[in-house]
Amino acid sequence: MTEGYLYTLLALMSFGSLGVFHKLADTFRSRPSSVNALLYAWSLVFAALTLAIKGAGWGAPGSVPALAIPFGVSASIAILAFQAGIRHGDIATSWLAINLSSGVPTVASILIYHEPVGWKRAIALSLIPVSMALLWKDKRDAERRS
Repeated sequence: MTEGYLYTLLALMSFGSLGVFHKLADTFRSRPSSVNALLYAWSLVFAALTLAIKGAGWGAPGSVPALAIPFGVSASIAILAFQAGIRHGDIATSWLAINLSSGVPTVASILIYHEPVGWKRAIALSLIPVSMALLWKDKRDAERRS
């Protein structure tokens, strides 16, 4: 197995377990800001360990922090919003909505960078609004039953 596949599998497992841990934190009534701070602290530890093990050096061009800071703030706000929203719904719906949001940068990259859209990507993108409508309908039906 190549190194790229290993990283991909680790990313999938880590990202998938992130939602479970957020729901677990909510079950134990942890504050979202504390969970968010720990998430970023551990990310820093793993990044530092990776740099130390690979010996890639610590220097980075000035554009890296200029991009990393606004993206980090944006990710932090998204995680806090997810943690606040998960208290009002089940994890399956919340996590699915988070994953469907990947359609936004996909559409942006098609419009901005003129990436080609094959028939598979077109079908996948067209199913995002259908999925969101079904999630909305499921939530509405669940509220009517209770």
